[in-house]
Amino acid sequence: MPVTASVDLGALRHNVRTLQKCAADADVMAVLKADAYGHGAVPVARTLADEGVRHFAVARPDEGVHLREAGLSGRILVLGAPFPNHLSVYTRHDLDVTVSSADAAEAVRTHGTSAHPLRAHVKIDTGMGRLGLAPADAPEVIHRLAAADGVVLAGVWTHFATADAPDSSFPQTQLDRFEALLDRLDATPECIHTANTGALLTVGPRARDFPRPLVRTGISLYGLAARPALASRLPLRPIMQLRARVTHLKTVAPGTPISYGATWRASEPSRIATLGVGYGDGYPRLASGRAVVRIAGEKRPVVGTICMDMCMVNLGPPDRPPATDVSVGDEALLFGPEGPTMHDVADWAETIPYEICCDLSSRVPRTYTDTEPKAPPTPHSTTEAPPAP
Repeated sequence: MPVTASVDLGALRHNVRTLQKCAADADVMAVLKADAYGHGAVPVARTLADEGVRHFAVARPDEGVHLREAGLSGRILVLGAPFPNHLSVYTRHDLDVTVSSADAAEAVRTHGTSAHPLRAHVKIDTGMGRLGLAPADAPEVIHRLAAADGVVLAGVWTHFATADAPDSSFPQTQLDRFEALLDRLDATPECIHTANTGALLTVGPRARDFPRPLVRTGISLYGLAARPALASRLPLRPIMQLRARVTHLKTVAPGTPISYGATWRASEPSRIATLGVGYGDGYPRLASGRAVVRIAGEKRPVVGTICMDMCMVNLGPPDRPPATDVSVGDEALLFGPEGPTMHDVADWAETIPYEICCDLSSRVPRTYTDTEPKAPPTPHSTTEAPPAP
């Protein structure tokens, strides 16, 4: 294959153990949306279940169904708002539903039965402005849900807007609003969750200082964060590498243009390697003229415009290394722990690492290694769903 992504499940085990320790008494909810941020939801979920994770989250019902069909038996929360006519999918596949409006709450109350209850996590909008009930409206909605025979009040939660910014005070404001709402409830949910990866790293214990807390860990499971400074707060390991093979080599004269638009021309005799990767694989076109790759032990620049299926690398003078050390079929590292990193690629593409890994195309094969020993059993080491109260 011209391009391959390798995923280190041993590094994933290391990361979840680190996060479980950081979360203290809170259980980890592993976020597996968008095919586990492009890493492969099924192998990632199975590895995390081996490590005792029993709460998972996805964005859409079909993602939860995919995990159920693969044999995952832990709790699976669908984070997105439900369509009322799709609620049968939740009961059929034992998926937890997000209730983010009064209309959704009424649909859940109507659909659920004592024989096939719906497990509801009520989302409170404390300032994200995306989904959720206003704190003033939530107590009555939660009361009605808790009183329904066909509903289990599985959770109450909110989501931070600025937790990735260590100096922001807004998470504290959101927590004030959320805690005031909790004080007004006359029902007890199975769990309460506010902390995502950013909050775990910046807000601290207050973001998980609740009865039966969960911590929603997404990007950190994969050894990443919104910015490198956050990732460095915990000893996390990036779990993915992207490599592409050299498909063509040529020596060009000074002034020779390379790729669409002729935006780059050789300033001296140069050896040019064509790699079998492009934006059709998820390697961002915006990184054109900015990116470097590691090849033959050296970092070399990507030159010219990145194409759909190919990009070009300047190996330098044809009579000197690394040009003399590279052959067709050799691999170049586009990103990996030793660098360039996924954070580097995100910077070149003026985005965040989330987008780089999520945009990795399905035509890029994923390969998996797992050299880390499985964690010993703990009281939480079960893939069985916790019993309903």
